[in-house]
Amino acid sequence: MWARQVQVPMDEWQPLDMTTEDAPSTPLEPAIDGLSADAAILQAAFETASTHLDEVRARHTEVLVTAGMLPETGLADRHPERALALIVEAINGRMDPDGLTIPLLGTHEEAIQLHVKTTEQATLVKLDIKDSEGPALIRELPLPADANATLQATFIQGRLHLRW
Repeated sequence: MWARQVQVPMDEWQPLDMTTEDAPSTPLEPAIDGLSADAAILQAAFETASTHLDEVRARHTEVLVTAGMLPETGLADRHPERALALIVEAINGRMDPDGLTIPLLGTHEEAIQLHVKTTEQATLVKLDIKDSEGPALIRELPLPADANATLQATFIQGRLHLRW
C-alpha cells in the first residue's frame, strides 16, 4: 500500500554503456591426464594445484623452526644461506647484503649471549637470549664459512646486527 504512494519516477536512471573486449588467447597447456602426460608435468601440476599440501609443508616447517630445528637438514648442508634465511625469517629478522638484523625489542644487552663456532662448511653463531619469565631462546645461525674473518656483532636500539 505505501509503495504506491512513494513511487519515484524512473527518469533518474541513465543507460550505462558497456564495452566488450575479445579475451586474449590463452596458450595451450600440456596435457595432465591420459597416457600422453609426462611424469614431471604431472608432478608439477600436482604441486601447484595442491593448496592442502602447501599448508601441511608450511605447518611442518613452522613446528620445526619453533622447536629450534632446521626443516631440511640436507638443505642446510648443501645451501647454508637458505637455512640461514629460514631461521632469520622465523624470528622476524632481516637479511642484509652484508649481514643480518634481528629485532630484540624489550631485551636488555645483558640477557644476550653470542657464541661462535667455525666448521669446514659454515661459521655457526649461537644466539642465546635469557628470559627471566620463561625458557631461553636459543638459535644457531649458520653463516657462510668465510664470515668468521670479519664477523661483528652490535646491539643498537633493541636490534642485534651481525655483519661480516
